[in-house]
Amino acid sequence: MGLVIDNIDMRETFKGLLEEKYFIDKSNIINDFNKLIEDESSKYVCITKPRRFGKTSIAAMLVMYYSKSIDSKEIFDKLKVSKGKSSDNKEKENEIKQYKEYQGKYHTIYLDLSKNVFSFETLDAFISSINCKLKTDIEELFPNSKVLKDYDDDIVYNLKKLYLETDKKFILVIDEWDYIITNKKFTDKERYNYIDFLKYLIKDNSYLAFVYMTGITPIAKELSQSTLNCFMEYTMLNDEKYFQYFGFTEDEVNELCEINKNLTFENLRRWYNGYKSYNGKKIFNTWSVVRALNSNIIENYWSPNTNEMKEIINYDIVGFNEEILELINGNTIEIQLENYGVEDILNELEDILNELEDNEHVKEILYSKMVTFGYLTYYNGKISIPNEELIRNWRSLL
Repeated sequence: MGLVIDNIDMRETFKGLLEEKYFIDKSNIINDFNKLIEDESSKYVCITKPRRFGKTSIAAMLVMYYSKSIDSKEIFDKLKVSKGKSSDNKEKENEIKQYKEYQGKYHTIYLDLSKNVFSFETLDAFISSINCKLKTDIEELFPNSKVLKDYDDDIVYNLKKLYLETDKKFILVIDEWDYIITNKKFTDKERYNYIDFLKYLIKDNSYLAFVYMTGITPIAKELSQSTLNCFMEYTMLNDEKYFQYFGFTEDEVNELCEINKNLTFENLRRWYNGYKSYNGKKIFNTWSVVRALNSNIIENYWSPNTNEMKEIINYDIVGFNEEILELINGNTIEIQLENYGVEDILNELEDILNELEDNEHVKEILYSKMVTFGYLTYYNGKISIPNEELIRNWRSLL
């Protein structure tokens, strides 16, 4: 057991995080999520952030906490989640009650939709491999299940039958949800079919108590209004609820500097800070901060996908490169952005841009993409380059 249900890799990942010298306790997000369990209008949450912002760490923590077959009580009883987070005493009592009620209550289904994708020639083959792993877990967990006697090629059908038989709902955790779209391994038709598969797997299914989905690229636009409209979506442009759980806050980095004693907060702030939340609070890139603290050296640790960055500046939009130079020099640019989402990728961004005659609209789309991927930050109607680390990456391209 542990390939799909109560995933063993996520269990070991979270155990490893707990043993790190510079571990920051983000477990209060569980208090937030516990309030959404089995609430049909709120139980679908999609949070998208750039690479290296701790998305998989949160996924690992959720698998560890909710999984019925993983003994984690001793671990979480020592973390913030067990104490509640609200300043209101009555609400805090409810959070503590929910913490105890939901800890280890569910079997989790964990899907990393980027893992080993390139081993498969078709989308159907990839989905079939997940279904086979699910069967292996059911054989371990429910060896006498009637589901095994008539195991279907349809993973959703199997999950529904298992729920009807056991009367036990699942927590679904999906990591790298957008990978199949952005990496273009499969055909255009298959990539559209993949969105339909997600809808079939997730939407209005009674076997799910809660769904957490994460990745880099938002759902956005029409897909969020139709196919995947069940999700409450939180992105780099509109996350007013969960932003503090992805990346480090200034208080958390100060706390880490107290442990380190060698690197100053000011040096870390200049190099790795600058991503701004909806209310202007600054967020650090976790990947770079931890590596700097471990090595006691301030340098560039996060290497963005330079091909993506080159592709953006190679569109040769009038005035665009001049504006990038302005940003590199520490200036801001006023612009109104909207979420860049997988629909832009499915419809081929280059085709969209070629059809547009409005130069300013083209720049809005490109800047939205850069904010989504973490190459810029956006706050109060202005874009900027977050920190020295990103400035040096941009300079290397111009």
